[in-house]
Amino acid sequence: MVAKSTLMKWHYITGLILVVVLGIHLAFRWPSYEASIAWSGPHGVYEQLMNIGYMIAIFILLYAVTYHAMNGLRTLLLELHQGRYWNIAVDVVIIIVGVFIVIVGTVALVGALSTI
Repeated sequence: MVAKSTLMKWHYITGLILVVVLGIHLAFRWPSYEASIAWSGPHGVYEQLMNIGYMIAIFILLYAVTYHAMNGLRTLLLELHQGRYWNIAVDVVIIIVGVFIVIVGTVALVGALSTI
């Protein structure tokens, strides 16, 4: 298993990544939120999907949020209760849920790209 210090180091790194990538994500919503969630238009979803930099930022956002959230939940659950089997069960469940979220999110984003 990976050392706790390594997991927390990545937790902090993903936290910093989230600050930057969420800033980029929100900047794309800036002119008008209503226009940014419409499919068509100058600032619509279609135009955002055409921007490769924005799509890369969305993929980074998906993976960073998933790791950051799963590691935070893991830390909370391990502080809640102690024990060898509890630790193993928490790790297995967190990995399964995290992989599921990443797979579903990646399929959804790739599906959105294929509609272009």
